[in-house]
Amino acid sequence: METEILSEEELADLTGYKHRGYQRQWLKARNWVFIESRGGRPLVGRMFARMKLGIISPTLATQPPPPTPTWTPDFTRVS
Repeated sequence: METEILSEEELADLTGYKHRGYQRQWLKARNWVFIESRGGRPLVGRMFARMKLGIISPTLATQPPPPTPTWTPDFTRVS
């Protein structure tokens, strides 16, 4: 099962760098959103990476909430 965050190996494959500083530079230069762990490792979300790489559409990732029902339950007969 895949985790929600890219692994160190996947991030190295994506950026072409194993050094964390160069990975951060690569991500910043291409406007990728990431956060840093306490150890300075850039953490990139898997869904964000898929959107940036064009694997999934951003509209599919952010679907609107389901419509609210137009009816309301009738509790007058409940005792």
